[in-house]
Amino acid sequence: MMADSTGHHGSPRPPRIQFIDLLRGWAVIVMVQTHVFNATARPEILASPLFDVIRFIDGLVAPSFLFASGMAYAVTTRRKIADYLTFGRPLLRQLGRLLLILGIGYLLHVPRFEFHHVMYVAGEEAWLRFFQADVLHCIAVSLLVLQVLLLILRSERLLYRAAAVLALGIVAVTPVVWGIDFLSILPAPVAAYMNSHHYSLFPLFPWAAFLLLGAVTGHLFMNARARAEEGAEGHFMRGLAAAAVGVLLLSLASAPFERLLYPVYDYWRTAPSFVFLRLALVALILYGLFLYEKRRGVSARSLVTLAGRESLLVYVAHLMLIYGQFVGPSLAERTRGTFGYLESSAFTVALVALMFGAALGWERLKKGPPRIKQGIQAAFVVALVLVFFFHRGA
Repeated sequence: MMADSTGHHGSPRPPRIQFIDLLRGWAVIVMVQTHVFNATARPEILASPLFDVIRFIDGLVAPSFLFASGMAYAVTTRRKIADYLTFGRPLLRQLGRLLLILGIGYLLHVPRFEFHHVMYVAGEEAWLRFFQADVLHCIAVSLLVLQVLLLILRSERLLYRAAAVLALGIVAVTPVVWGIDFLSILPAPVAAYMNSHHYSLFPLFPWAAFLLLGAVTGHLFMNARARAEEGAEGHFMRGLAAAAVGVLLLSLASAPFERLLYPVYDYWRTAPSFVFLRLALVALILYGLFLYEKRRGVSARSLVTLAGRESLLVYVAHLMLIYGQFVGPSLAERTRGTFGYLESSAFTVALVALMFGAALGWERLKKGPPRIKQGIQAAFVVALVLVFFFHRGA
């Protein structure tokens, strides 16, 4: 993201679509709560009926995050379509950003952030955990697929048609793909993207479908926005909400019949009906946030949209604080299974507040002299390198 509000030639950028930032912001905030409770709450809390309800709500976080990422891609691509069709600096910058996201995803799963441990101690299981596909991997690879498809197809219309077909195909074959142990036929880094047999939490099957269909939705929304008709955006979003209700009802009606179709079937993890149920709920949440933006407005100082704009920073920082093993056991290891609702909730509020502060500070830094931001980035990289190569734990 650039620090100013101008395009390549000094023309004003179109205003951000706030309800997309709201969706991504709320997703990343609830994600913090999810990780805090999973890392700290007592076992009887995690097994309680109340937490089953919380877990279902938390289960909409990743679909929302992926869906919003797809929508954001479609919005950005509409503005930069000419740049993304040639191997110029903007495309190379975009590819570099996606590879950076992928690299950060892998960095977060280093067996232990110590060179000696990685080279001489970590065993096969630790490396399987390192290669696992998490949400950043899924986002980066899915967006790289879209970028490659755009270069091949040379058309937005064809790109999003292909994305829709690809997404539906992914959903349809997910139960079959999850019945195969790909580690026996593919290298571990590739097998990790197929299913969750070996630690992956967000393999491409079915998770890439959320991002791809988010991109399709973003494209259709931008088409509605481009029309000169008054209320075209609202008409499209009402149609999206109506379609979401239809998909939701169809998903509930079709679930009993899927067991007859798939030899390997797990409703909560691989069922197409459950994927479409979550997609429908995300679309309805998106419609609610659209109405909120249109009727109430979104303040320029909104902390939720700030978290949405700086979602990568919030995601990485909160995981490092909870699970990072830089100087001894992680915070999760120190507190696991010891907190009640009050303690975990207080921890969540404190961590969310800290993430708001980090996001606000980083956004302000980006608006300042580029040298300061670049200096902080360089210092952070140097610190990571020094810790990785020279720190030795017990």
